[in-house]
Amino acid sequence: MKKSGFTLIETLVAVFLLTVGTVGSFSLMQKATSFASISSAQFVASYLAQEGIETIRNIRDTNYLTKGRAWDKDIAAGSDFRLDYRSSVFPDATCGAYLQHNGNFYICSADSSGKFQRQITIEKPAPDKMVVSVEVSWSQQGSRHQVVVQTELRKWR
Repeated sequence: MKKSGFTLIETLVAVFLLTVGTVGSFSLMQKATSFASISSAQFVASYLAQEGIETIRNIRDTNYLTKGRAWDKDIAAGSDFRLDYRSSVFPDATCGAYLQHNGNFYICSADSSGKFQRQITIEKPAPDKMVVSVEVSWSQQGSRHQVVVQTELRKWR
């Protein structure tokens, strides 16, 4: 007489396979959520880096439009400078080390609760050329991340 049904070993194997599949799915969802969070921060950091370059470019262009000013007036060579979109001179002594979101924009702040830090480096390898490097860094999930953007600005007049 043949009995049909599952043995104890077959049942244990089925439960083990279901458990492994479920744990694997949850682990994959956790990694995807973590990756999405880091990608979002990286997206914001790339815009903040571009904003740093555009602010330096704006200061240079304002110098061009003001008669009698050198194209690189108020843009000192050096490193570890800070500014935000409101800055009209470089370096901006009023800026703190962090960028704080105020609801609409990121502004300079000394408050360490700001997620992002932006550092600007200016090199002047020739009288008619400057190299602008902007590094935006932040800590997230126990790791340090950064975005670096660099461009050349020239005396075009």
